[in-house]
Amino acid sequence: MAYDGAPFRGFARSPDVTTVQSELEAALSQVLRHPVSIACAGRTDAGVHARGQAISFDADESHFEPVALDRAVNKILSPSIVVDCVEVAPADFDARLSCTGRTYRYHVLNRRVPDPLLHNLAWHVREPLDLVSMNLACDQIVGGRDFTTFSKRNKSRPSESFVRRVRSAGWTRAGDMVLFDVNANAFTHQMVRSLVGLFVDIGRGRRRAVDMGAALAAASRDAAPSPAPAKGLVFWQAHYDS
Repeated sequence: MAYDGAPFRGFARSPDVTTVQSELEAALSQVLRHPVSIACAGRTDAGVHARGQAISFDADESHFEPVALDRAVNKILSPSIVVDCVEVAPADFDARLSCTGRTYRYHVLNRRVPDPLLHNLAWHVREPLDLVSMNLACDQIVGGRDFTTFSKRNKSRPSESFVRRVRSAGWTRAGDMVLFDVNANAFTHQMVRSLVGLFVDIGRGRRRAVDMGAALAAASRDAAPSPAPAKGLVFWQAHYDS
C-alpha cells in the first residue's frame, strides 16, 4: 500500500488525531463487517509518505475476498491512501515481525528556486550539493552501527538499543532531484531524517565526510544537526524472505 503522509499525524493510531492506521482500520472494519486491527512493516512519522508499506490483519473468511476488498477500500480511502495488492498470507505472517528489511528514500530538490508542485514531496536545498563527499560519508554508516546520535529517544524506554545494521546507502542525482536510498534491517525513530540532515551539511561543504564517523562515535544528539523535513521521506519498500 501507499499513502501521502501530508494529511496524517503519522501512521500509528493516536487519540483525537487522524492517522493512516485509524483510517485504514475504519475502512477495513466497514468492508469486512467486523473490527480490524492491523500491523505494519514500519511506522512512519507525521508528514512521511509511503510507496511500499505492508500491513497484515486477521479477517473473517466468510467476508473476505481479495479483489473485492482491494476495490472497496480504495473507493473509500483513495487518493490519500491506496491499496496496491491484497493477498492471503500464512497464519503466522506478521507485517512487522516477518519483515527482514526496510528501504527508505529521501528526496532533495537541489536547485536555485523551489518547485511549488513538489513542495510537499521534497526538501528544497538551493546550494549545490557535492555527491562525492556525501557518498564517501555513506561508507561510514554501512554495517552494524550504534545510531544513538541520529535517534530520538523514548523516555519510557531508557534502556532502548539504537544499534541497527545498514545494508546499503547511497546518493544519486536525477535532474534537479537528489535521492538518498538506504536499506537496513530496521530503523530507529528519526534515524533517516537525522542522517540526511548531516549528509546535506556535508554536501554543502559545511562539514567533511569524516564527520559522519565522528558523529556516530559521539553517541550524542548534539553531534548531529536538526533532522531533515519529514515531507521528503518515503517508506519505499518492505522486504520479506518469501
